[in-house]
Amino acid sequence: MRELTDLEVENLGFLTRYSLEFGLLEPTSTGLGKSIMDATAEYRAFLKGQGIHDYDAQPQGTDAKRMVPASIITLAGDVIDAPASLYRPITKNGDPRVWFSRLKQYCQPGDILVSVWATDRIWVLNATHVRFSSAAHQLGGYRQLLQPLVGGRESVFEELLEMLQGISARGFIPTIRAGDTGVGHLLESELGVKANSRKAPDYKGVEIKSTRAGASSRSQTLFAKVPDWDISQLKSSRDMLDEFGYAREEDFKLYCTVSSKVVNSQGLGLHVDEKAGLLHETSTHPAVPHPVTWRLDGLREALAEKHADTFWVQAESRKEGGIESIHFKSVMQTTKPILQQVAPMLAAGTITVDHLIFRKHGRVSERGPLFKINKKHFDELFPRPIYHDLRPVRLTSPVASSPVDPLLTVQEPFDLFD
Repeated sequence: MRELTDLEVENLGFLTRYSLEFGLLEPTSTGLGKSIMDATAEYRAFLKGQGIHDYDAQPQGTDAKRMVPASIITLAGDVIDAPASLYRPITKNGDPRVWFSRLKQYCQPGDILVSVWATDRIWVLNATHVRFSSAAHQLGGYRQLLQPLVGGRESVFEELLEMLQGISARGFIPTIRAGDTGVGHLLESELGVKANSRKAPDYKGVEIKSTRAGASSRSQTLFAKVPDWDISQLKSSRDMLDEFGYAREEDFKLYCTVSSKVVNSQGLGLHVDEKAGLLHETSTHPAVPHPVTWRLDGLREALAEKHADTFWVQAESRKEGGIESIHFKSVMQTTKPILQQVAPMLAAGTITVDHLIFRKHGRVSERGPLFKINKKHFDELFPRPIYHDLRPVRLTSPVASSPVDPLLTVQEPFDLFD
């Protein structure tokens, strides 16, 4: 799929903000002419995840073709009945195909089409030519589809934001715990959230991440995920360490970043096999060409579970008399990453893997592998995040008769990671 335009990214951000699952298609001129589109791995995952269709269980041939109710919403907001045909041809290895009746009348080659499942049918929206946030209020078909789906969730965000603004208004607050975890522990305490190691979100479905300002790293950790050992050539972190580790003082370790764009000093790289749905770690060692492997579906699930809704809170730190105090200043709000971007971003090297394996006194420990994103590409995975300045801003109106709200929430972009 081609690189998305600003409007397309904005539209996907609108859908993810309200936890709406979707699939993406890009019709080509050839496909429109022949009335066929490839059902990509990501689109197949959408159909399967929504319980619509499983291509893996579908035989090849026209006799096994399945028709699913579908509607196209035109650029003017009209709703057009356009049943979807899902099939695997006899030729070309039975590569999955999808088509919507009358589609060529309502889109152009290269348009990004969004599929949403609601009211027992697939709805097709054009992300290239329609702004969803406006259409949800102004265009009949978009309003009919989107309004029932986006209500309710916003109230939770507003509630949490109000609580954070109240904490920020207190200024610098002494930490309860020293060290790297002090910021997160303090915020949890102030919010009344109990610290725990479970994977469930912190507050009514919202994950809360807090960091000190001024972090120098160019990457941000997304989640940790061990390889799928059952399909890996090596079968444990110990095996990885034995094969690729190195000595450092008293430790034997494997600390390195692995990317699809370059082979590192340990001879390790990444390769995405989208057709098979796998991420392979590759090696220059002839005996172990694919040391470990992850299923792409498992990586998408880990990301979706970790960051369905996230408030990334930034705090300023200062020390007086050996005591650290924290002022919570800003929030970047993200909702549901674009899971279809996981494989392309791994292939492009904008998502990488960090190994953190070491052996000390004969014991092997693993603090990863950590999947990280280059901060410059953060909005490709989390489109159009919302930025909040938690600090109250008092303004003086130039016109005495014009009242000014003394508490304003600023939603202009800023670099949370600086």
